[in-house]
Amino acid sequence: MPDPDCLYSDLALPDELRRRDEQARVRFGINPAVLMENAARAALEELRKRVHISPQTRIHIYMGKGNNGGDGAAMARILHDEGAEVAVVAVAGLSGLPSPADEHVNAARRLGVPFFESGDALSLPREDVRRPDVVVDALCGTGLKGELRPRELAHVRAVNAFRGRAFIVAADGPSGLCGYTGRERPEAVRADLTVAFEAATPGLYLGNARACTGELVIRGVGIPRAARRDSPACRLLSPRRGRHFLPSPTLHKGAAGKVLIVGGSDALAGAPLLAGLGALHAGAGLVHLTVPGRVREHIYPRCPELMIHAVGSGASFSVEDLPAALELLRSVRPDALVLGPGAGRGSGARALLTSLTETTDRPPAVVDADALFFLPSFPSSLTSRDVITPHAGEAAALLPGGFFAGVSGEKQKIHAVQENRPAALRALTSLYAATVVLKGAGTLIGRGDEPFTVAPFAAPTLAVGGSGDVLAGVVAALAAAGRPSAEAAALGVYLHGRAGELLAQRAPRGHTASDIAAAVPEAWKELCRDRA
Repeated sequence: MPDPDCLYSDLALPDELRRRDEQARVRFGINPAVLMENAARAALEELRKRVHISPQTRIHIYMGKGNNGGDGAAMARILHDEGAEVAVVAVAGLSGLPSPADEHVNAARRLGVPFFESGDALSLPREDVRRPDVVVDALCGTGLKGELRPRELAHVRAVNAFRGRAFIVAADGPSGLCGYTGRERPEAVRADLTVAFEAATPGLYLGNARACTGELVIRGVGIPRAARRDSPACRLLSPRRGRHFLPSPTLHKGAAGKVLIVGGSDALAGAPLLAGLGALHAGAGLVHLTVPGRVREHIYPRCPELMIHAVGSGASFSVEDLPAALELLRSVRPDALVLGPGAGRGSGARALLTSLTETTDRPPAVVDADALFFLPSFPSSLTSRDVITPHAGEAAALLPGGFFAGVSGEKQKIHAVQENRPAALRALTSLYAATVVLKGAGTLIGRGDEPFTVAPFAAPTLAVGGSGDVLAGVVAALAAAGRPSAEAAALGVYLHGRAGELLAQRAPRGHTASDIAAAVPEAWKELCRDRA
């Protein structure tokens, strides 16, 4: 089993990046102007890989007043010196620029780079302005705090007006995109390429970020590793491929892990089936299902590999089914549980799921779907070995009223969760001892006060009924194989998300949850390969 650290790479909050810059200057005497120069050259190197720059290339650079603007000024000087036709729009004017941005502006002006104050003819697209081939966004980067000012917003719209007619590159991050939450505040640049410096921020992966970043590349700018003294608050899910993910050649089904899934009702018979498929395709050796009596007949013909145990004779769980279900737990002796897929919200399901969760000698549990509805009844029964997997709607129902100050109504609460997903995750990890998987575009994973993890997936192929059931089964299979809950959750989210991306290579929509489960082995295979 590989070192769990191989699942993650560096990610930083905007404030952490500012502290690293400060550490580089104060502790190690590195001139900030040098870092700015390095950033400019890194961005241009990536740009040149995608666009041929010649003396006939027209480039417009929109620069702000801070360090991001300095990056743009340095890029302008380098491009002008190479003969390109460069013009810079100084959105906040040129007076009062902080050092070292002013140094790069002055150097560029001495070389003859034309700068235009905001409001000049170049600052907004007009018929009398020649269309650029490349537009550089160096307005705000990831350092934006609060909403864009009206003048900045006007220039974000000016940059976006060239979308599809010029190649747009964002230095550091698309202006208007919050580096923490991924929110557009209120609009953001739509770049073809974003070059993040030193480390990406979580906001570059959350919400609608992918539509703003385009292709995302991370480049170092020369900050020493020793300047990263602070413990990171977040990290990126990016497993390092290799044969360390291969199972032992002597593995047998008993050692591969045994999963027991409890769920299902007449109207939702497919949910436990999909969780079972997820567990099987993620490598579980044996998968058992506990379902109401009338549900078994719907499932067995679909997947004979699943061992299906019917309790009672009804279409949903009843209180009378509790002894039989507890006896199954003792006789099957699973290594991991999945509780809730399709179980419904009746009194029988409540009694059964609550009792299973409160069983003292039970294995780790993945609490999903309908079981989350009952979770407030047994919060103290969860342990650090468990995983809960809410989507935004389920998270809104689980969070306390204090999280929604001034917000009422179900839709508004869901919107509040989506607007600040890291804060919602932190609130959930403070309520429950389990690892929390907050599903969505840029799924978040966290536990307690440990660094939270951002998954870089926003695949429309995953937006289909039953996708979450598959994920629950995948995570349970990994937990049954002996992985700790946080690691099982992270690797499960990766395999599930990557399966969605692999399906998207075939078609952008039209795949089913069963297709996602079936693509998990392909994601596993890719993960086991050494990088070329």
